Amino acid sequence: MTTSIKKCTLDDSRILQEISYETFNETFKHQNSPENMNAYLERAFNLNQIEKELSNISSQFFFVY
Repeated sequence: MTTSIKKCTLDDSRILQEISYETFNETFKHQNSPENMNAYLERAFNLNQIEKELSNISSQFFFVY
């Protein structure tokens, strides 16, 4: 089995947003109220926030598959 690593770019922002949103929600929804979880997800994983983080030279994101 071969593992591939790809550095994320702004072109990956939508798929990174979807993966991040879904993963965080599935991992932590049982520890939070639906209202708190939805508020956090909308703030932390909106497309503008993801693009801002991808544009930050101090941050790096990768897809591993």
